[in-house]
Amino acid sequence: RVDFSPSQHFTVACSSSVALNKGESRKFQVRFHPHSVGKVMADLGIRTLGNPFEDVTIQLQGEGHSSEVCWDLANVRRAGGVFGLRGRLEPMQDYVPPSPDELDLGEVPVGEEVKVDFKLNNSSSKPLQFEFISIPALGEAEVEPNSGILEANQQQTMTLKFRPADKLTANKEKILCKVANIDYIDDPEAPEGTERKHQEVEGTKQELPLQISVLADHAKLEADIEEINFLPTAMFCSKVYRFTLKNSSLLSVPFDWRIQGKLANAYTVKPSSGIIPAESEKEIEVHFAPNEVENFDCTLFGSSSMIDGGKPVIRLPLAGSALRPWCHLEVPASDYRSRRQSDAPLDPKYHILEIVSLGTHVKNTKRFYVMNPTAEPLDFIWQPEVPMFSSDGSGDDECFKCLTKRGTILPNKKFEMSFEFSPQSSHTKESFWSFVLLGPKVEEHFLVAGTVQEPRIGMDKPCINFGERLLQAVASESLLLVNKEHIPFSFQIDPASFQEEGGLQALSITPMTGVVGPDSSVTIHVNFKPLEERPFNFNIACNIKRKKEPVILNVKGLGYKIHASLAIEEPAGRRIINSGVVETLDMGMLQAHERREVVLYLRNDSKRNFNYRMQMLVGANRKPKPIGSFEKPPYIALSNPHGVAAHHEETPIELKYAPRDAHMLDGSILQVAIPAGPVEETFSIALTGGAKRSRVEFSFLSHDFGPCFIARGGATMAGEPFAPSEDMRYERVELIATNRDDSDCLISSSFQREPWLDVQLNAAMIEAGASLRIPIVFSPREVCEYMQRIEFIVNDYTRMHVDVRGRGCPLKLELTDSDMQNIDFGITRGNEPVSRQVRLVNRSPRPVTFQLSDEKELAEHAVSWTPAHPCTLRPRQTVEIELRFNPTYRIAPFRLPLLAKCEHGVEVRLLHMTGTCHAIEMRLSEHSVFFGDVVVGSQATKPVRLHNFGDLGAKFRFEIGSKYGKIFSVTPSEGFVRPQEDINLMVAFHPTHERIMEFKRADKHARKSKLDPKDVNIGITVRDIRCVLEGHPPLMLEASGKCVSQPGETKLLEFFAQVRTKTQNSFVIQNPTDSDWKLYPQVATQEPPGTNYFSCEKEIVVPAKKDATLQVYYMPLTMTAGDATGSPSSGKPRVEKHKGTIFLGTPDGNAVCYELEGEATPPEVNSRLEAKVPCKKKHTQAVPVKNWLHERQRFSVTVELVSPEPGSSQAQGISLQGVGTLDLPPGLEREYRFSVYAYHEGSALVRVHLTSQETGEFLNIEVKFDFFAAESLATIKLDAACRQVVRHKIAVANPLMQPARFTGSTSESFFRFSPETLEVPPRSEKTMELIYRPLEEGEGDAEVTLKSPELGTYPYTVNWRASPAGFERALVLKAPLGGSTVESFKFLHYAKEMVKYKARIEAAPGAPKGGVDFFLEASEVSATGCVNEPVPTELGVKFQPSMLGECRALLVISGPGGGEYKALLTGFAQPPQPQGPITMISGKQGLVEFRNPFDKPTDFSLQVDNPCFMVPMRTQRIDPQKSVQINVNFKSDRSQGGRLIISCDKVSTPWIFFLKGEV
Repeated sequence: RVDFSPSQHFTVACSSSVALNKGESRKFQVRFHPHSVGKVMADLGIRTLGNPFEDVTIQLQGEGHSSEVCWDLANVRRAGGVFGLRGRLEPMQDYVPPSPDELDLGEVPVGEEVKVDFKLNNSSSKPLQFEFISIPALGEAEVEPNSGILEANQQQTMTLKFRPADKLTANKEKILCKVANIDYIDDPEAPEGTERKHQEVEGTKQELPLQISVLADHAKLEADIEEINFLPTAMFCSKVYRFTLKNSSLLSVPFDWRIQGKLANAYTVKPSSGIIPAESEKEIEVHFAPNEVENFDCTLFGSSSMIDGGKPVIRLPLAGSALRPWCHLEVPASDYRSRRQSDAPLDPKYHILEIVSLGTHVKNTKRFYVMNPTAEPLDFIWQPEVPMFSSDGSGDDECFKCLTKRGTILPNKKFEMSFEFSPQSSHTKESFWSFVLLGPKVEEHFLVAGTVQEPRIGMDKPCINFGERLLQAVASESLLLVNKEHIPFSFQIDPASFQEEGGLQALSITPMTGVVGPDSSVTIHVNFKPLEERPFNFNIACNIKRKKEPVILNVKGLGYKIHASLAIEEPAGRRIINSGVVETLDMGMLQAHERREVVLYLRNDSKRNFNYRMQMLVGANRKPKPIGSFEKPPYIALSNPHGVAAHHEETPIELKYAPRDAHMLDGSILQVAIPAGPVEETFSIALTGGAKRSRVEFSFLSHDFGPCFIARGGATMAGEPFAPSEDMRYERVELIATNRDDSDCLISSSFQREPWLDVQLNAAMIEAGASLRIPIVFSPREVCEYMQRIEFIVNDYTRMHVDVRGRGCPLKLELTDSDMQNIDFGITRGNEPVSRQVRLVNRSPRPVTFQLSDEKELAEHAVSWTPAHPCTLRPRQTVEIELRFNPTYRIAPFRLPLLAKCEHGVEVRLLHMTGTCHAIEMRLSEHSVFFGDVVVGSQATKPVRLHNFGDLGAKFRFEIGSKYGKIFSVTPSEGFVRPQEDINLMVAFHPTHERIMEFKRADKHARKSKLDPKDVNIGITVRDIRCVLEGHPPLMLEASGKCVSQPGETKLLEFFAQVRTKTQNSFVIQNPTDSDWKLYPQVATQEPPGTNYFSCEKEIVVPAKKDATLQVYYMPLTMTAGDATGSPSSGKPRVEKHKGTIFLGTPDGNAVCYELEGEATPPEVNSRLEAKVPCKKKHTQAVPVKNWLHERQRFSVTVELVSPEPGSSQAQGISLQGVGTLDLPPGLEREYRFSVYAYHEGSALVRVHLTSQETGEFLNIEVKFDFFAAESLATIKLDAACRQVVRHKIAVANPLMQPARFTGSTSESFFRFSPETLEVPPRSEKTMELIYRPLEEGEGDAEVTLKSPELGTYPYTVNWRASPAGFERALVLKAPLGGSTVESFKFLHYAKEMVKYKARIEAAPGAPKGGVDFFLEASEVSATGCVNEPVPTELGVKFQPSMLGECRALLVISGPGGGEYKALLTGFAQPPQPQGPITMISGKQGLVEFRNPFDKPTDFSLQVDNPCFMVPMRTQRIDPQKSVQINVNFKSDRSQGGRLIISCDKVSTPWIFFLKGEV
């Protein structure tokens, strides 16, 4: 049987069930047709009936892809096409979907039209142009639309019309569709509604085929006969006539039969309707079954819906006749005749009556009817017959009985006949009988056959396989005892078939007896409970009543047992946890949020895998609970709390304890539960330990510094600010953090150092009950108020806050006289003091506390001063300072400064002192000499030099005590050393036997010791070898050596390894016997006691007559004394060597024993980490450190720079800070954190050296840093109006011992630095100004950078905002009505490039729109780029009033890159002013130009005050703002003057033009 769930992605073409003969194979077609993009899967199951062990499941996998342009034929793709009929003929399981581009039109009759709708999908991001370029010869086929444009992510529905005109066969004929992506071309002049212009995207043109399949033909049906005639047929019987119906066309043609006639119900056509496939035929059956004697002439019509509209195309006459019998026997049909096994054939005259019995000894009855079709009653009798082939003449009649031997059948009635069959065996029985009608003497012969069948009762499963089951575990299976017969049967299960006598019963069955009803079933439960570790196999017999053979059920199973072990990994080795016993695991007392990890190893020595789960017993109820997360008590988490342990393997389980709050683990039991049947095998571990919170108290939670002196200028810091030391602080307060807990705690701060505030706290440990002073340094940089909240972190999780505030003020501490700045002590000899006096004044606005100090060199030059203690000066107060030079030894000429160190972190250089002293200075190059081991009788020497650094010479002499005088000597023992000379000395150690004995007699300690007085192996040390000098204190030299004799030789198994690393050595074990040895070595470490430094394999096998090598491992946790550097501070001495023994007892009664000695050398680098860190930012690096001992250790930690070389210029740009101690609980891993700050890109190698204070053990961890350029060190916010200047100070620190040069650069032209280049002296700070002058309104981010070849790049982000500029200086213009004036508007151009400005005039704010009285002389003006100073630029503005009074407008000048300028224009219109004189000649015409200043047409009156002057008209209408020329005539014989007066109603003052007439 094939099981396949319906899937839209896969199709399996096969029947639901398939029968396979022996050696036969069958192929299935699987087709993949995805409906979605991505991977899809389906399961194909092949089930073997009656044998579930042969079931096979095949997984089908496929991945679907989608094209941007494709066809969508989902609604038309099906077998047979749209109009075809093949889909009704083909089974659904054989249906295979077509290809995605195949369009099957199916079968189409000639002359009929078919329409198919399909879609074209465009899933691309651009429009698609399509056009069908090829249509094959498919008759009248066309696609609508034939071409067009399909928008992005759209579908286009298309219609294919096809009307065949003749017979046609097309198989996947291609219709080519040309497609290409297009881009639209914007055409603003194109009329609205027209098609948009476009162009094809290059490279996207392609041809998309569409495959068409279709069949077209004329439907045809033909019969191979012309009429149907039936022979005479007895009533109630039937005859069959068969003929063939042919379909010669290419189409599948439906057919339908119809019988027409009076007695048409006597005929039956099979099938009455159906479909004939193309070019095939079908057999038709016509049945004739008369029930009366009549005339049965009828007509059979055959038609098809595809031919002539369903009219009949086949006409067949039907003819038949009926015969009336004496009786009609309704005997059930039987195939016994064909199955009968006999030597003699059976006469065809016999009717077969078969009786089937289910089993023996049961009565079975067979009934049938006999009908009387006549009008008279009929009497009958049943008589047994003796067949001719019977040998004894008796037959099997004793099993048969006729229950209706006689009777009468009434007319047109039926009579029921009955026979009984009672078999005694399972053989087939036969009995012959005659049925005789007494009246008409009609006789019918019968063979009554009796067969016995086995009852169809059985199990629905032939076997049960329980598989592998744990001992004592119960597995149950159910099956059905099925009865497919119509009578009930009783059953009984034989217990002897599955119960073993005397053994443990592993199987039980219920029920053991019962009855199975007819056509029903009974459920039988089989329980399997193995009690032994072995396989089981049972054949269970179920006896069925009347069934010859019992029903057999095969049951199999395997019992097995769990073999598990659990171990805990501890520093001393693995500890085995015993099952059923509660073991203890101490997690220690941790801090809240601290973490500890322990590894459990669960080993499975069973033959099979087993499941396990971890659970926790907490509280008084002790109920098992699943282990959750760290969020709730007991804060335990496991890496794999449940899972499967593989057989013969170890499963590691990480136990993590991370308490979130204070609590105790006492009472918590961790269990590993393993199912081992009905009960579980458990390993129980009682957890002890707990967690507590640190109790740290601060001396204050807020502090106000008040007014403090300004330290350095600059609002933004470039680089890390310098941290003032204890004697170089600014305003400082100490925050006292007290640890009230009983354990040490770690305190740190998340506060990042600011230029004005420093919290001098690197991560530090506070011992239990101790306090830590945390300096808080306040160094204001500006005269303003400061406020900050400082966050402290205790043990990495507890957060506490302290608020500080203060304000800044300047500091001035000076000498009263500038001549006091240089003090000269002159030249002196030893013990001749010289003194000088100066006076100091405080010119600051607040008291100053200071202390005189130097750069740690004046004291070495014997210079002192008074007062030496701190002094406080009130404002304007003075103090006198006395300086003394009192040398007692040689001092070279010097010039050193005297400083005043103030409490506020400021150092003031007051003056410089110079002086010189001549004296003697002697030194030895070595203070001690060690000779090591020296054999008695030999001599060892060591060189030593005597240096004279002074200006005077001196004699020297060496003195050695009498007790050591014969063993040590110095040559030369005396002499003279000149100034600046070195004398080479030789110190000798020459012990002899006599000298050693004499030394031991003189040494009282040697006399009191119990050592052998003859032993010469002693160490001798002399500590008082004196070098006596003239005029100089004596110099001391120490010498030591050890006298040794010739040592003896020994053989050992020796090891050499670095501490905490494993090494191995081996030795060979020989087996001389004839049997293999399995030996169990016993290893013990003797020195140091209580450790397990030596180990080996638990067992070793030595083959017979062969040898084997035993590997011995050495892993020391402490160093030996010979190779260790440094000594433990606790005073516990290290052993010279680690010692141990290994013992192996052999079966032959002997033993192998070895002594083990190991030397542990100091470690090199335990681990190396890598980190990428940005420059110019403080980075905290975490280094994991694990305590390798099972006891608490305190480490002294040093952090040192390995590369670049310390002291180099690169190393000066790297700052390292870390806490000096680290506490680790037993077996716990913590992170040690230190901070690193780098100025320049590059790489560095840092070594963290941790030394145990108790044991002196140490480890090295190296961290490789890659420093990369920081993205942005800070964000500077600047806000200014356009063309206004805003300045921001940036303080630049130079931590190097050489000057550093800084150059500023910006990404925007409106930023610049002043000065552009700045040089900062070594170990000091200076300030640069960032100047911001925006030109255009807006906001955004800009990048400014300070670059230094010595210290790298300092990037900053500037968040700038430019608000609109205010109005420029207003421009005031005055002009008479009718006249005009021009003024220049001046503005400053700040852009660095040339800008072309455009000007316009707008309405002034609050004024009505207009402004026609102002005009621009030029609409554009260009300005050249400025270098340092802005460029003045001018623009002419013309004022031409149109009415009296005041007029306002707004001048706007803007240009790209130069910004926008706005200025208010104010115009004052004055009354008309007289003009002229205008000269004219007598008799000639003069012209006067006049303009209408108003904005409307106006009538003006013209008149002259002298009759010699005449105008042609008195009034004249002039258009607005239009100028006209007025003609004036002058006639006179002498020169004279006059006036032309022009007036109107709008103004009271007329326009007057003076006229001057000349002759």
